[in-house]
Amino acid sequence: MKILALQCREFEVFKRYLEGHDVRCPNDADDDFLEEVDIVLAHSWKKLEKLLPKMKKLKMIQVFSAGVDHFDFSKIPENVVVCSNAGSNSWGVAEHALALIFAALKHTVYRHNEMLRGNFPQMLPSKLLRGKNVGLIGLGNIARDLSSMLRCFHVNLLGVSRSGRCSFCKDFIFVGKMDQLDFLLANSDIIVLALPLTRETMGLIDGKKLKMMKEDAILVNVSRGRIIVEKDLYEHLKNHPNFTAAIDAWWHYGEGFRQNYPFEKLPNVILSPHCAGSYEGFWKDLTISAAENIKKFIAGTPKNVVRREDYLD
Repeated sequence: MKILALQCREFEVFKRYLEGHDVRCPNDADDDFLEEVDIVLAHSWKKLEKLLPKMKKLKMIQVFSAGVDHFDFSKIPENVVVCSNAGSNSWGVAEHALALIFAALKHTVYRHNEMLRGNFPQMLPSKLLRGKNVGLIGLGNIARDLSSMLRCFHVNLLGVSRSGRCSFCKDFIFVGKMDQLDFLLANSDIIVLALPLTRETMGLIDGKKLKMMKEDAILVNVSRGRIIVEKDLYEHLKNHPNFTAAIDAWWHYGEGFRQNYPFEKLPNVILSPHCAGSYEGFWKDLTISAAENIKKFIAGTPKNVVRREDYLD
């Protein structure tokens, strides 16, 4: 197999896992090689889009990231299999979600900032995680890893997903499909978004859904910003001071931190710069996961095959 790696940061690791195949980075791939490429490892859509017309025999695109919402599926030939890298960094993302939960429960950021100002808010009461109802929206790899961490805190777990099926949810007090989301929202103290951004999940959490949540609920987002309606969340936070949002995924990216609404000025928001998946060794983890799935594809058993209809209008 001829394999092109458009993400070459851990190239030697990638190449070692795919020993026996012709694996190259763009600098070593001439037009003749590109025309014969069977599989491409892609991270940036812009880089891939430029080369797609040259790759006449392409069979598979292995996306380097867990999310694939930044890819334009209308421009990818229908015969090409696209696989995400879901699960490759799920433990790191789950740990970050847990850190955000504790930061919200313990007022960590507020206390830190107050002490920098010379204050000493010792008697501000915090909350215990023990006994809380934690609702997981999305029951994939992140939810699996996060639920395993949460169990030792004696929480009550709830979950919903598109299928309503879950292999690790035997001790959950509730598991349902997405049409049962309202029940989870109304009965959870802490809600974690851990699902992909698709046509169906775009704007899933709007003003109506936010009003279903408890007045002092904690909403954690480690998935994609556009799953929440930006304006609705900002207004809800302004009007419900006991509600907390801990956000690692945003609506707008670029130079600096600029959203359409000044979340950074609200006292009940914990800001995190989309860094849940950035931890020691994460480049290697993602590279190995991608290489292993390419091997599965070659053997005829790929995982994380993307449903195109989830991303096409």
